[in-house]
Parts: sequence; C-alpha cells; structure tokens
Amino acid sequence: MLKRYCVRLLLLVDFLLIVSLSACDQGQDITQIAPAPLTEKQEIPLWLDGKVDMSPQKWLVKRSRAEVIDEDAEIARTAELLIIAADRFDESHRMIANRVAQLEDMLLEHRISETAVDRLEWFSKLPSLQAPHSFSALCQYYYNLRTQGKSEDEIIDIWQHL
Repeated sequence: MLKRYCVRLLLLVDFLLIVSLSACDQGQDITQIAPAPLTEKQEIPLWLDGKVDMSPQKWLVKRSRAEVIDEDAEIARTAELLIIAADRFDESHRMIANRVAQLEDMLLEHRISETAVDRLEWFSKLPSLQAPHSFSALCQYYYNLRTQGKSEDEIIDIWQHL
C-alpha cells in the first residue's frame, strides 16, 4: 500500500512539474530555433487531446508499437474494444485510449513488451471485480503488479480480493 501511495505521489509530482514548466514564459529575447522536420511516426501525438483530429481507435493503433498487418481491421477491433471498455468503466473512449497507451509506454520502460490494444482487450475481458474501480486505477494496479513480476493470472487472482 505504501509503495502504491509513493508511486501515485511521484506521478502527481511529475504531472505538476510538467504543467508548471509548460507555463513558463520564454520571452522575446530567446532565439527561436526551427523544429526538426517531422517523420511519419512523429506525426502521431503522444497524448490524445481534444485538438487531435483522429478517432481514439485510429490514434491508438497508429501510436502503438505493435506490428499491424491489416490496419483497418485492427482499428475496427480497437473501436469495439473501446466501446466495451467505455461501457464497463464509464469512461470516455479518449481517456481509455490515453491510459492504455501510457501503460504500454510505462511497461516498455521495464522491458515488458505488451501492446496497448492487447491490454485493452485484456481489461475488457476481466471478470467482474468485487468493488468498482476506475480504468485509470486498474492500469496503475496492473503496472505495479507486472513490474513486480506477476503474471496476468496472478493479477486477476489478486484483483478478485480487492
């Protein structure tokens, strides 16, 4: 429990630091440097906000590190999974897409290669839990347990007792 609290506290501090730094005024005296040209992969934003002109399912598939053979089929599958997850967790498609993409990135930092869409499918097929949990909270619990070496079956067993 203490570890979970510490992780949440660190995430909150990171978020506040990012927000505060993004609000800094650069002033007129700083020379503006032209940005590097964008490659196709860089054109997909890391975060899906209201300004991104792309559906959550398309963004999630294009952003993921997964090898996709049939992109249209994968986008359709992801759309269905987002509907299931949104209904189950009472969250928006965009919020769920952002969280599961963030989970993919965080796991990859620990050399755990699990794709966002596969995690979305796994979360959508979870058995009902005793107490309701937000999608964000489950992603954080999953991350903590996976980085501790727990398997998917062990995680489900632990969650059945939450």
